[in-house]
Amino acid sequence: MPELAELKLTADYINTSAKGLKFVNIIKNPSHKGLEIKKPFDHFTITAKSRGKELMITLADRDSNNTVKLLMTMGMSGTFSMHNFEKVPKHAHLSFISTDGVSLSFVDVRRFGKWKIVEDWSPGRGPDPVSEFNEFKENILSNLDKTAFNHPIHLVLMNQQYFNGIGNYLRSEVLYRLPHINPWDCARDVIKNEDKIFILCKEIPSVAYILGGGQLKDWKNPMGVDANDFRNFLRCYGNPNMGRFNDKNGRTFWYDPKWNVVNNLSKQA
Repeated sequence: MPELAELKLTADYINTSAKGLKFVNIIKNPSHKGLEIKKPFDHFTITAKSRGKELMITLADRDSNNTVKLLMTMGMSGTFSMHNFEKVPKHAHLSFISTDGVSLSFVDVRRFGKWKIVEDWSPGRGPDPVSEFNEFKENILSNLDKTAFNHPIHLVLMNQQYFNGIGNYLRSEVLYRLPHINPWDCARDVIKNEDKIFILCKEIPSVAYILGGGQLKDWKNPMGVDANDFRNFLRCYGNPNMGRFNDKNGRTFWYDPKWNVVNNLSKQA
């Protein structure tokens, strides 16, 4: 968290907030261990786009065609907010300062977010299930012989090399909507026999985006959208009537409790 929908909403917020502004400085919070970013141009604009769980921020020189790209991951709580420079939030770790004294800041309470200067998206991440659906599906089908697909489907759905942007709440919602699929079945077998899993990996993040994203725990929609519609959309994740299990990566997986008997599992608090 944040996942695909939340990254897309963050990009929207940056593009809306930064539109028409000229930026003149970049300030990194000295308490954060992240990369120091020097301002690349005297005056620059800022635009953003997302791909799965990554955010690309482009700094463009207003006097030339030169650009610098920052690739960011949001960690568990990262988002952006717009403030007067004098009122930058306590947990702002990277701030872009405009000519009128407004700060567009990356805010991350838990400090797991990262950034780096790049030429392109991370090569180890697959296509976006929503904006690059055909490529997303082909990347998986053409690699089904890989050992990565030997594992249970509930684990493989978190593998960003193939399911870029699918995170903890999305995997639970995808699998819950496939009631005949045992989440502990081999991913390869599930994918070969259930084409709907691809559709759900596109449809559920798309609906989550429309509803304002998963405002769960530390992440809040930067545009102040009410969280109730999204919460009502969730059927499995966070539902006290569901089963929950700490997976091998230490993440809590929420699932239909009918699988407890089949898989000899007990509900965990």
